[in-house]
Amino acid sequence: MTGRARIYEAEEMARNMRRTFTDKPVTGRKELPFTWPRLMRHVGSNEGVAYSSDKWKKDGEYELYKHIAESKNRVLVLDGFLRDFDDPSKPWPAIGPYVDLTDVPLPKHFAFLAYLEEVNLRLHTHGTDAAPKLGDGDDGYVKVALKHGLVGGATIRWDLMDPRAKPQTVLFVYTEADGPLMLIEGEKLDVEKDGIVG
Repeated sequence: MTGRARIYEAEEMARNMRRTFTDKPVTGRKELPFTWPRLMRHVGSNEGVAYSSDKWKKDGEYELYKHIAESKNRVLVLDGFLRDFDDPSKPWPAIGPYVDLTDVPLPKHFAFLAYLEEVNLRLHTHGTDAAPKLGDGDDGYVKVALKHGLVGGATIRWDLMDPRAKPQTVLFVYTEADGPLMLIEGEKLDVEKDGIVG
């Protein structure tokens, strides 16, 4: 990989997303030491994200919400991120193609949305990395929890590469120390006043 990341200024977009999600004024800005990864693996689909937020509460009062995927949402993770829930020392086997994010127009700024409770995934369980297949029934259905995990929202500006393309809202799971570990994207995924939709 010799390309450079296409990072663009997005502070106002991030503020608008946070303001929409919480229905409150945005009062702060925080600098974090990470940047977007260059390579992630498409391991399956997102089935749901449970998160704690103060979106309809006083600041500091949190309520548990769960977004159930209403459309196909693809999940990308960093290698080694998925771990056996009962034995976190064991990496979870993954099948799926690697996705190069080098030329993706990614934002310098994003909206903090909530504290992560868990993500429910349906992983690829058979096939090949080039042509993976999702598990059926309970096969491949896993719960992912992450100590100190946070949920962020951001906008990929595809329109910067092609004026006919539309910007795309994505969710990602991160920690302040490690940066983005999981990216969730889908054509209908969005952040609205009612919460995460799509």
